[in-house]
Amino acid sequence: MKKRNGVLLAVKLIFILSLVLLIYSVVQVVKAPIEAKQALNDWAKKREEALARPLPTEENPLPKGMVSSPKEQSASPLSYTEGEVIGEIRFPTLNKKAAILEGTESPELKKGAGHYIGSAGIGAAGNSVLAGHRDTVFRNLGELVAGDLIELESTDGTFIYEVTGSTIVDGNERGAIKPSDKAILTLITCYPFSYVGSAPDRYLLSAKLVKQETLPH
Repeated sequence: MKKRNGVLLAVKLIFILSLVLLIYSVVQVVKAPIEAKQALNDWAKKREEALARPLPTEENPLPKGMVSSPKEQSASPLSYTEGEVIGEIRFPTLNKKAAILEGTESPELKKGAGHYIGSAGIGAAGNSVLAGHRDTVFRNLGELVAGDLIELESTDGTFIYEVTGSTIVDGNERGAIKPSDKAILTLITCYPFSYVGSAPDRYLLSAKLVKQETLPH
């Protein structure tokens, strides 16, 4: 009798744990799009604030982090804060857009694309690296081919990149992200795209900067 009660208790505990996990998963699925939309709204407000700033003068120079020319931009120090919404990425071919946040931890990747701390800033000289989940912000990333355009926006303006190629590397491989003295973009997501669970590889999409437009005032 005691053995039977023990089995029933174990079954009940397993059922309760399964139910809790199911509820948590449902909440996360529902919550993610809301957080992603809020991040885009936060960027829209930030962009409006940038547009409202007065033009720089000798008496009123550019604030830290802002740039007035491509030459100044490449040397401009980054002043991002982890978790901060710093821009927007748009895929015209996929009719998709998402916010860009500083950092690549779970909180950032739930809301949009994450900018790798230490990589080049948006539009700046160097390799600007963004990560995103394959089932949300970077869904259908594999459909992009050489020549397709990717638009990135920051408080410095809009930067248009052209896809140059892609590669697949082992998830544990180090040194896959190469430095550059030119303004390039690398997007990273898990691969295979349809893999169930934690995918073993990484899909890297490369692009080069082909055009930039400063924010109008």
